Amino acid sequence: MKKITLILFLFLTVIGFSQSNPIEKENNRNWDNTMFAGNKFTYGSSDKWRHSAEFQTRYKDDLGALDNWLVEYAGTYLYKKNWEIVPDFRFTRKPERYEYRPGIGVIYKSINEEKRTQLVHQVKYQYDIRTEGEPNSHGLRYVAFYNKVINDELVITALAGGLFEFGEEFNGFLGLRTGVSAAYVINKAHSVNIGYFYGLINEKTNDYTNVGVFSLSLIINISRDYKYLPAKYFTL
Repeated sequence: MKKITLILFLFLTVIGFSQSNPIEKENNRNWDNTMFAGNKFTYGSSDKWRHSAEFQTRYKDDLGALDNWLVEYAGTYLYKKNWEIVPDFRFTRKPERYEYRPGIGVIYKSINEEKRTQLVHQVKYQYDIRTEGEPNSHGLRYVAFYNKVINDELVITALAGGLFEFGEEFNGFLGLRTGVSAAYVINKAHSVNIGYFYGLINEKTNDYTNVGVFSLSLIINISRDYKYLPAKYFTL
């Protein structure tokens, strides 16, 4: 499984950089500093169901402009020890339009209790509904997360993933993101997550933009005893 993960990481990276040529695109902005800031609530309604609700704002143009804000709900069904099924719905408000995104994902997690690590594979389908501008489109996403518990107060995560889009005007690789984050556990109910990620975004005009993403999130957990340990992953 670790070899498969490494191959997928390399595959996504090669695709992204092979389609990017900054020398031929002098008019394209080569780098933008962005930020995701949010607040996430998680709770359980049974020993197999886990729910989350998140409010997030996203900034662009070296953090000088609000790109969008979103609200997202995700329900996680802990199907088996290593498998989860995750239906979700996202509402996004952009300056020029509203977007609605229903989706469903499947998660496979490999847990090493002795080393206190968790390897999470997420495959997700999403349908993007836009009120103005671009037509609706389908998306397919793969992300891998590697979580390491350092101690009772600190969890480190590394992730890498990519997104493909299929629609009337565009079909192909839309972007990738990779990076690391650290979660500081304040107590059983509260934690703070800080991360930094590199992203490559396809502008759908054969131009690519490199982005640095700083993320900050407060997570409030209304805990309960689950039958299986939930996977730890981020909203991208």
